[in-house]
Amino acid sequence: MEETGSAAVISTPSNDEFLRATTLMDIHHPRIQETASRLRKRSGDPARQLFYFIRDQIRYVFMVPRKRERFLASSVLNAQRGFCTQKAILFCALARALQIPAGIWFYDIVDATLDTQIAALLKTRTLYRHGVAALWLQGAWRRLDATLDSDSTLRKGLKPVEYRPLADCLMPSRTSGGARHIDYVRDHGLVSDVSFDQITGWFRETYPHLF
Repeated sequence: MEETGSAAVISTPSNDEFLRATTLMDIHHPRIQETASRLRKRSGDPARQLFYFIRDQIRYVFMVPRKRERFLASSVLNAQRGFCTQKAILFCALARALQIPAGIWFYDIVDATLDTQIAALLKTRTLYRHGVAALWLQGAWRRLDATLDSDSTLRKGLKPVEYRPLADCLMPSRTSGGARHIDYVRDHGLVSDVSFDQITGWFRETYPHLF
């Protein structure tokens, strides 16, 4: 699956399920509120402003923390770094603080460009339960994969994901040179919340040799 021109219309957000605070999406934290307020004051589409903030200001790191508090949206914001699901949690928290319904869409993806040492450690090039923020915008869920920042992708010869209104924005299937990059191979669907125990449970299930 590559960037698609149509978004998913699977269900409308019910009540405040996709707007409320959760254990990890601590939307009432002062830093979350302060950052949301700053983004709100910028001109243009707030979803666009938020996408580029998460993509480029929160550095991607390929490391899964072992401590629950490291998954709090406010903690990810303070650290200014995180892996895919951490970034998606912060993305959702800020979106909800901006009164934009948001959830996390999980996929299994195959990364053909994955560092050989990491692939050897994982014993696969499949990244299970890759978390992507999904925002409810103009009547549909838009999947916005802001995992990789533009500087690192361009440096590696990859194509950065760009925000496009009224469309899904997923990582491209090809690099800038035309080689294989990302395949979204399994769709686990949308959730309004995720817990630390769920995340660590998935990693124990899919990479048991690392735990």
